[in-house]
Amino acid sequence: MLRELLESGSIIDIVATFIALALIVASILCLVFIIVGGITFILSAGNEDKIKKAVHTIRFAIIGLFVTFIAFFVVSWLSKLLDIPFQLNFSTIVDLMQEIFSSLR
Repeated sequence: MLRELLESGSIIDIVATFIALALIVASILCLVFIIVGGITFILSAGNEDKIKKAVHTIRFAIIGLFVTFIAFFVVSWLSKLLDIPFQLNFSTIVDLMQEIFSSLR
């Protein structure tokens, strides 16, 4: 999919795919930071500074995820408003994730 897209895709398709990749990477990073914050919270042993740091890590990861999705919806909305043929839906993101994970094997 990526090779075909880069060889014969239009600029709009390439941008849409890279936006989908950015959404995937941001989601994975948010999940990692939530897990790291949770582990830090568990291992804090009652230390107030470590607890605050863990809570801030989790909070900022969730805020980052919301900002990522809001940015995605703003780009989609602007493309519809400006009549740009921006085709990116959930199935495209899922197909892209499957291709990425299958290439990692």
